[in-house]
Amino acid sequence: MSMSSIRTDPLSGDEILGFSQNGFLLPGRIFHQETVERMRVSLNAAQDSEHEAGREFDLLDPEAWPTKEQHSQPGKKVGFLFNLWLWNQEWREFCFNPTLAQWAAQLIGARQIRLLEDNALYKAPKTGGTLKWHQDHPYWPLAQANAVTAWVALDDVHLKNGAMQMAVGSHLLGERLPVAFGTGTPYLQEMRPSVVKPIEDPIEQGLDIKTIELKAGEVSLHHALTWHASGPNETDEPRRACIARYFGDGTIWLGSRRYAYNYSDDEIGIEIGQPLEGRYFPLVPFESGDGESK
Repeated sequence: MSMSSIRTDPLSGDEILGFSQNGFLLPGRIFHQETVERMRVSLNAAQDSEHEAGREFDLLDPEAWPTKEQHSQPGKKVGFLFNLWLWNQEWREFCFNPTLAQWAAQLIGARQIRLLEDNALYKAPKTGGTLKWHQDHPYWPLAQANAVTAWVALDDVHLKNGAMQMAVGSHLLGERLPVAFGTGTPYLQEMRPSVVKPIEDPIEQGLDIKTIELKAGEVSLHHALTWHASGPNETDEPRRACIARYFGDGTIWLGSRRYAYNYSDDEIGIEIGQPLEGRYFPLVPFESGDGESK
């Protein structure tokens, strides 16, 4: 496959096996360069409009977390936008990419896939900060961890500008507590069983670390329980990414009894214990390998 080729074929058996063992996968390029450019322009516009509307978040802001600690990275920031697909056409096309949906279905063993959310992440030159080791699932009100994150680079990503790092095989160790991204301090122990512990240093746990280097337009996929982190952006260029998170249709909603999500229980309108569906969590259609539309 050439550098400019877009991959649309299903994942191979070897790739699915690798994901099941490692907790992540690098399947290749999902965006043409023209799409990368459009997404960059769209992200810039969204940052302006969401900032004015008070919907731009800093993942390092101590006030965003119940731990209420001192800022551990003064002068640093990781910009975060949520669910742009609801109003932004470029983001909607990204989230409803049938190839991503098919890959997600293959990786979690689901016949149909729903969109949980999208995110935009931005690490500015020199001031983009560090995100500590965490999993995705602890921040979601889902009963099952049958979800996968698609992380698409809008800039070439490497260690110096804050590439993600994955703890290989960590998804097999079960759920851990959520943490404040800027400090790594765990919380919600009172809402979790006592067997759910904080994330530990993966090196001390004997886990290998893989740096996820990507070219702009390439995607990485990781399991909802995979431990991952990212370092600061020490370069003179931004590190931007668009993210879509998919879950298997039929996944059960636990609402605020598990985690206070971006939408309230009343907004979601689903009883605890019922399958998650509705306008915020649409089905993402794709064509399966047998030619059947899902």
